[in-house]
Amino acid sequence: MIHGITMGAKDYYKILGVAEGASQDEIKKSYRRLAKEYHPDANPGNKAAEEKFKEISEAYDVLGDVKKRSQYDQMRKYGFSGRGGFQGFDFRDFDFGGFRNAAAGRQGQRGTAFEGFDLFGNLGDLFSQFFDMGERTRQRQYGPRKGEDLYVEVTVPQNLADEGGKASFSVDKEKTCPVCKGGGAKPGSRVETCPDCHGRGMITATQGGFGISRPCPRCFGKGQLIKNPCDRCQGSGQVIGRRTYTVRIPKGTKNGKQVRLKGQGHTGVSGGPAGDILVRMKIKASSFFSLDQDDVYCEVPLTLSQAVSGSKIRVKTIDGRKVQVRVPAGTQDGTSLRLQGMGVSRNGRRGDQFVTIRVKIPEHPTKEEKELMKQYARMGRKKGAD
Repeated sequence: MIHGITMGAKDYYKILGVAEGASQDEIKKSYRRLAKEYHPDANPGNKAAEEKFKEISEAYDVLGDVKKRSQYDQMRKYGFSGRGGFQGFDFRDFDFGGFRNAAAGRQGQRGTAFEGFDLFGNLGDLFSQFFDMGERTRQRQYGPRKGEDLYVEVTVPQNLADEGGKASFSVDKEKTCPVCKGGGAKPGSRVETCPDCHGRGMITATQGGFGISRPCPRCFGKGQLIKNPCDRCQGSGQVIGRRTYTVRIPKGTKNGKQVRLKGQGHTGVSGGPAGDILVRMKIKASSFFSLDQDDVYCEVPLTLSQAVSGSKIRVKTIDGRKVQVRVPAGTQDGTSLRLQGMGVSRNGRRGDQFVTIRVKIPEHPTKEEKELMKQYARMGRKKGAD
């Protein structure tokens, strides 16, 4: 039975200020905001901020990982903790002997006894985070890690989505500090190895015969101490900068299509690769054009004088050009003129564009306009008779 385990009252969701059903993106955003607010480099000498930063980092290390978060939720659900914490373990009533024996057969295959712990969907990864599982576990958690992905939504005009082309967007993202080159220290100053963890970034405390590993509170898991932080990045090694990207829009792009820009996301941790930018296309329907398969429809206003006398007008096409269209004298309201081959190009075929004429009849006509209206009406009756 595992009822002998008791844990502290930490609630990681509450610590990060998010709901239990929050998306991974919401968790990331909340963590990044809080980490910047409470980072020790931004609060020198503030012990309360220092403790808060460690607490935030601990919460995000679990909730920011989909697998660990799932395991954590199971532990909450099945009563492994009062309110979700992982501090203050009490092992006095828990017999680890049977657990070790049951898991020993898998130790050679998977590397650690805790990884053979299959109760409630294999919680081994989460237990490994709080126990000293050896150098391999520490390297997995604190070694090189891929940077976070960025999610961007780009609004694309309907004609560009149909025809294909390129669209530009700007985004604020982390990049390596140009002053300290990512080291976090002021150029020319020394970076010392942390004397508490000896550069490992982890310290181990013995409790109940077990080694419990956690990030070093002195160097915050970095393994190094920066006495003179960089003035530009305040010791983080990263700065926020605005950068513009160009993304190719394939022909016939549909709303919601996603394009990946590899290696353009946030920079990696400890030499890890950069994340990606995931661009989601939001197609903006044109107020001027409407589509039906490959054909394009639009309406063009015409004055009463133009309709009576006839005229030449310039009409915008779906690909952004303007073409000249001849409107015959006496053209009636609602008449549709066909522009062959001016529609959407798809699969080697191009549709047509249909221009509907809308004649503007004055609400308070002058004497001259009244005469034009009579003339226009006669022309309409004559066309109807023909």
